[in-house]
Amino acid sequence: MKDQTAMDAPEYIPRFVQINELYIDTVVIDDTEFLTLWCFTLLDDEYKFIYLGCDFTQFNQILIGAGEKGKEIALHLAEVLNNPYETPTLIPIKEQFEEYLELLGFDIIMYEPVAVEDDIEEEMNDEDELPIEQLFGAQPDNTSRKHLIYQLDKLYPSKVFEPEKMLHDKFVEAFEDDSLELAQLYYDYLNAIENGYNEEEARQVAGLERDIFFRMAKKATELWK
Repeated sequence: MKDQTAMDAPEYIPRFVQINELYIDTVVIDDTEFLTLWCFTLLDDEYKFIYLGCDFTQFNQILIGAGEKGKEIALHLAEVLNNPYETPTLIPIKEQFEEYLELLGFDIIMYEPVAVEDDIEEEMNDEDELPIEQLFGAQPDNTSRKHLIYQLDKLYPSKVFEPEKMLHDKFVEAFEDDSLELAQLYYDYLNAIENGYNEEEARQVAGLERDIFFRMAKKATELWK
């Protein structure tokens, strides 16, 4: 007989979020096949600190996409992994290389894991280690907060909509920037389709779930060429 609780539990459907900027401060290695990245990104028109989980294959994609700086960090990471190390091990990119590992020019698709705790699972016992907010210079905050925790799903080079000229000379100037932004969202949708997402997921990735916005975005691409 099936567990009634399991039968009643709603099926988890990940909600995809697309970002196009990633600034990695620290890489955390534990005893699993996954890494945790401490990084900043642009979410809801604001730069925010997030925890981003990924596997080694995905992180290798990030390193390749980051160019020469990625190669430098890949060599350092290989050196760490080829020697005995404690878990978890922190590799402070910003501290050791004097700059963040930047990933730009990519569509980075992520989602919230099934369970997101309000607090980090366990407090750090080492007196020398500070909460992440304080590592970045923020004041201690004793209130309960929801940490922004995400899991990386896919990343691929961005497909940028670059029109040469307007098709309609009398197009209202006030809507020019909005039409370009909508056209770019439609290209984000097409790019997600090409990279394995189904129709519903691709529209979610591009922020075009509502039919009216989807139609407007598609029409915007027809107004430019």
